[in-house]
Amino acid sequence: MDRLHRSTALSFFAFAFCILASRIDLTAQTQSRTQLALSYVELGDKFAHNGDFDRAISTYGIAVQLAPDFAPAYFKRGLARQAKGDFSGAISDYSKTVEIDPRCANAFYNRGNLWLSQGDVESALGDFDRALESDPEYVMAYNNRGIAKLGKGDIEGALADFDQAIKANANRPEAYANRGLVRLQQGNRAEAQRDFARSISLRPSVKVFIERRVGEIGQQN
Repeated sequence: MDRLHRSTALSFFAFAFCILASRIDLTAQTQSRTQLALSYVELGDKFAHNGDFDRAISTYGIAVQLAPDFAPAYFKRGLARQAKGDFSGAISDYSKTVEIDPRCANAFYNRGNLWLSQGDVESALGDFDRALESDPEYVMAYNNRGIAKLGKGDIEGALADFDQAIKANANRPEAYANRGLVRLQQGNRAEAQRDFARSISLRPSVKVFIERRVGEIGQQN
């Protein structure tokens, strides 16, 4: 019996060792493929930086094939597709990114912007909410959620988001400009002018946008 038990134990040990060795080998293979995928992502970045988005998308695609669970490959391909105007493809890549990495605030933010550009305000609001859950200091997520809330007629909610964006970073001109436009529509001209002045002092080129929007608001009134 002892011999039988020893034989069985040795067989079990050998079997367990084979499983462990296989797992170690698979882990090593996964790490190796991820490293190789990363090198393709970095190469894709170079193409994207030079404006060659077709080659960038193709190169990121190789990274995806090598490591299907490597979120940065999908995210970077989403950026390249967005730059090319392939919004459907970009949304698909951002969706895959957050499926793999639910804490990727940038993917939620970018997808939210694409939903907003397509008029899907509810989806945009949901994505901006998720971006802010991951990163409560995400200034542009507050700003763009404010814009989405304006699209729903939620003026107070929009103002609260513009206020929060300014609180998170007082040196971004977008939130001042947007808050000023809302204040102007509410008849708070003095406060609006202060916001416009602050926005322009931070980025003088914003003046063109502000003047155009002020003119449009004047025509509506």
